[in-house]
Amino acid sequence: MFLFHSEVLVRTIQFCQLMLIAIGLWVVAPAVTAQQKYAHLNANEIKFVTIDGKKIEILVRSWESKKQFGSMVIIGPSDTDADANGLVNYLRTHINTRGWASITLTPAKGLYRPNYATKPEDISEAGEEQITLGTNKSIPKYTSEQLLELRNFQQAALSETINQLGSTLGLFPGANILIAIDDSAGMVTNLLYDKKIPNPDVFVVVNPYREFEYLIDSQSQRKSIAEQLVTMSLPILDLQSGDGHPISIADASTRLNYNQVKPPRYYRQYQMSLDFSNQSGWEEALNQIEGFSRSAIGR
Repeated sequence: MFLFHSEVLVRTIQFCQLMLIAIGLWVVAPAVTAQQKYAHLNANEIKFVTIDGKKIEILVRSWESKKQFGSMVIIGPSDTDADANGLVNYLRTHINTRGWASITLTPAKGLYRPNYATKPEDISEAGEEQITLGTNKSIPKYTSEQLLELRNFQQAALSETINQLGSTLGLFPGANILIAIDDSAGMVTNLLYDKKIPNPDVFVVVNPYREFEYLIDSQSQRKSIAEQLVTMSLPILDLQSGDGHPISIADASTRLNYNQVKPPRYYRQYQMSLDFSNQSGWEEALNQIEGFSRSAIGR
């Protein structure tokens, strides 16, 4: 009997030890995952914010210059990482020697990506409450309600992330430049327009667009990016490259026409001479961002 109780006691202790190990692993899991995901980076670059109970990585690099102008918050296209190859990673690693800290966010992830591939058996079916689209657009598989849910989910996550940056921004006194790229630029523009996030000292949009807005119920559609930008009383740099999303390219002239009523200090659209497929284009963008930002803040 004593042997039986001893065996039970041993097993109980072993079980408790396993539980403690499991809990410990669960607690450090986000850090371990981030370390694996960003194993090529210095560990001190990886910080976290908590969104809906989940830790989300942000990458922080201090300024590397005697000049210390402030910080640049960088938000890449949705469904990419904070160190996404190309323009995002170039900006975050090359602005530091010019006197700016870089704070790069993990962009808002979608609940799903709308799929526009029409099933062959559905082509001839009329269906109910069809959305009338042009002949150049395929029939979407997601409804207006689903797309609205996706939009609201992404914007809420992005808003919560940006609003948690106060202590990080405080590490780098000076001007705060907010750079948003592709569809993230469309989301951030709306957040600023709705006053869901603080105004930066300079706002930079790069190839801004909203891909699925035209499919959302008209009563729930937002004002266009051009209409929202024109209401903002802060310096705005609008970068447009030739390899940007077709919607962004098509809307560039509208953005310019709406906003050219502003003084040059408050709105400038720059048509890139190079695209973002190579480092020369990234460097051109960086030069434009730095030049406009320093001019806007008087540095």
